[in-house]
Amino acid sequence: MPRAQRTRFWKAAIERARELFGEEWGLAVNGDRVRTQCHAHAHLGRFNKAAERDSGFTVIDGPEDIPEPADGSGFWIHPVGDKLHLHTGEQICETVLLR
Repeated sequence: MPRAQRTRFWKAAIERARELFGEEWGLAVNGDRVRTQCHAHAHLGRFNKAAERDSGFTVIDGPEDIPEPADGSGFWIHPVGDKLHLHTGEQICETVLLR
């Protein structure tokens, strides 16, 4: 997906997640090896704060900084203050969202 289109996608996903879950939102994309659907999609949900780690994430400014994983891994994102934490390098990511 081209960068501009990807940024629009993430902005829309974050906006919808905020509508549903306030500032406790999270987004997750599973990796290639565990994906069961044939189309691109993101999971929106309430972020499970117990999933947060002290390391293993990158602090990013906003949706325009969400990369396209080159290695087929998944990722998850959640807000921290006015920034986002981007966690990468895993396959099963949707489990950080409360159901």
